[in-house]
Amino acid sequence: MQIKKPRKIDVSRELIEYIGSEKLAVLAVKRGLDTKKKLREFFEVESYTPLRVEEFPKINKIVKFILEFINNDKNILVYGDYDVDGITSTSILVDGLRKLSSNIKYHIPDRFKEGYGLNKEVIKSYAEEIDLIITCDCGISNHAEVDYAKELGINIVVTDHHDLPAELPEADFVISPRLLNKDHNAYWLPGAGMAYFLIKAVYIEINKRGQEDEFLDLLLLAIIADVVPLVGENRYLFKTALKKLKNTKRVGLRALYNALDINPSEINEKVLGFQIGPVLNSAGRIDSAEKALELLIAKNYHKAAGTAAELIEINKRRKELSQKIYLQAEGSVNKKHKTGLVSFNQEWHQGVIGIAAGRIVENYQIPAVLMTSNKENNLITGSARSVEGVNINKIIGECSDLLEKHGGHAAAAGFSLKKDRLEKFKLRLQRLIDNKLKKQDLKQLIEPELEVKLDEIEDEFYKKMRLFAPFGEANPEPVFYTEAQVLSSRNISQGRHKRLVLSDGDNKFTALWWWADEVQTGIKQRAAFKLNENIYRGKHSLQLEIKALEVLDKELSTADKDLLEGKKVFNIIDLRDKSREQLEVGRENTVYFLEGKNNLSLYPIVNRDYQRKAERLVLISFPPSAEILKEMIILTGAEEIALSSIIDKTLGFKEFIRLLMGLIKHIIKKKNGVLDINDAAVFLSEREITVKRGLDYLRAKGVLNYEYISYHEVLISKNSTADKGMSNLSGRQLNQLLKESAAFRRYLKRNSIEKIENTINNLF
Repeated sequence: MQIKKPRKIDVSRELIEYIGSEKLAVLAVKRGLDTKKKLREFFEVESYTPLRVEEFPKINKIVKFILEFINNDKNILVYGDYDVDGITSTSILVDGLRKLSSNIKYHIPDRFKEGYGLNKEVIKSYAEEIDLIITCDCGISNHAEVDYAKELGINIVVTDHHDLPAELPEADFVISPRLLNKDHNAYWLPGAGMAYFLIKAVYIEINKRGQEDEFLDLLLLAIIADVVPLVGENRYLFKTALKKLKNTKRVGLRALYNALDINPSEINEKVLGFQIGPVLNSAGRIDSAEKALELLIAKNYHKAAGTAAELIEINKRRKELSQKIYLQAEGSVNKKHKTGLVSFNQEWHQGVIGIAAGRIVENYQIPAVLMTSNKENNLITGSARSVEGVNINKIIGECSDLLEKHGGHAAAAGFSLKKDRLEKFKLRLQRLIDNKLKKQDLKQLIEPELEVKLDEIEDEFYKKMRLFAPFGEANPEPVFYTEAQVLSSRNISQGRHKRLVLSDGDNKFTALWWWADEVQTGIKQRAAFKLNENIYRGKHSLQLEIKALEVLDKELSTADKDLLEGKKVFNIIDLRDKSREQLEVGRENTVYFLEGKNNLSLYPIVNRDYQRKAERLVLISFPPSAEILKEMIILTGAEEIALSSIIDKTLGFKEFIRLLMGLIKHIIKKKNGVLDINDAAVFLSEREITVKRGLDYLRAKGVLNYEYISYHEVLISKNSTADKGMSNLSGRQLNQLLKESAAFRRYLKRNSIEKIENTINNLF
């Protein structure tokens, strides 16, 4: 992959002084924040000018129209959707209007029987009892269904946020943020955002201004779950609504927090996106979405607690179903050649095949298309997920003559077809995907936004960069550019992911590269990367997340060249028979390597994720592998390595599992179940792959379940379905990894200093 060096641009002194960094002022300008006013509004909630409801076309007329039905005791139906945005939109309108009328009903469609959007049969079933339908998160493209409602004498107001069709439906009124200019701050509101501002406009009209704020918690759920751009009004609402969600008075959400063991004060995007959102979404995927809606509008805590427990069980079933489908589909993945996966199984559950397809894409970096039978309409339904550079929606569109319906975007799409066209469709789609993969330019261009030198990456720079957060759709994490030497590379997950050390000669940083290519060490390279922070036991360190590397034809620094060519000879000191008091604690230019549960009062302590330069590295505990020892020597720049035996602890199988279980209990209680595998490896003083095998073993034993929420973080939940065969396999693998770590530590403990010195020098 080619990396384009960022272009230099001039920025005003005013911007530089405001943000306190010329580099980040450049980043701001490249993101359209080219004046102090724009930047202040972006960074400071109090400087932002919130949306006024009057900015929506005809909203005052719509409010008066709805209030006329309420004032005349007419019956109103809120018609929503089965995903989180649809459920929260419906909740906002139902709860908001029920404060004004007792004649408010709702309908959430059945995903399998009724499908997305308005349905004629449903409309017909309400014809005798409903005077007005208000849609939310749907309806903008339902021309025929809107016409049908009007024929039956039902008035209809469409509220939606999806792309506008060529012509709007002939409803009484249509209101959508997409009716605003595309550069308007509210253009990207979710469906719940439109529902929120409609209720706000109603409340303003009847002198209840401010009461709409009780719905901000629901709106934030939709903003995160629907992955809308986190810019403009969405960004402002995110920042103002997070506190509301943490301190919600909503009975259903409090019951859900309790059932999920969620600490409200620790709620963030991950908790919303990977815990709360999936539970609410799962009902519509494999059961009835009305259960999620009932939770959100519940008034009785006892009843809400029962509904929350039921939803969690539904989500567990969803996880089990998606895991089963994933494992079955994975068996068809071509492990030798990079080809797309196109697979059909009539027994797969329609509601979760998209999730399983997404996992295939994440784990194998190939497009995945999974299909199953829809027993309601006798069609085949498919869900597709794809990788960057392969527009799966466009490819499926090339098969449109074989399909009944299709739609989506570059990364995800859905479709349906008749059974007699399945084989022809599979063959054509497989050929199209594979041809695209073959033609895909292996030298794809990545364009970082900003060039930085390693010596410019420090805590203050990171702190100011975080002012641009929260990151998400339309406001991604910045990708930076630098030129540096790659001094070391080691596998951290069966060769799929790597951990590197980058250096400019004086400064060194660890870096993680997910789905890494082959890495050439000892060569200066261009690097495109994101910047992350490690926090372990209160210690902060910065780490790079590599997006791409490209070799440069330049020389290494003399010091790094000598190191990598083995010209540097390390002096090994034997302190294995010394007590703590004999270690010369506090000696100048000395650091102490210590990992594991132990916490000795030594300073400064270093580990894999927290380093500092020193001439002498004292191994208070022995690392679990030669690769990690080499990494620590490079990162500290030490020329003298002292072997101590103060911490002489090798974990056996039972002890490792006991400590891992203790850590997991702490994570569930204090961190809302989010476990960082890298942190766990440091805590357990083991390799990252060993932690993963430990999790696999506990899942197979039925003790816990987990799912990845990033490449190095998993979300832990209690209990799973036991699998004896898998527990035996993962148990053997875990035991072998622990034996390998123990063998390396025994080597450092028992062999002569001369032999160890020779081994360490041969690492370079």
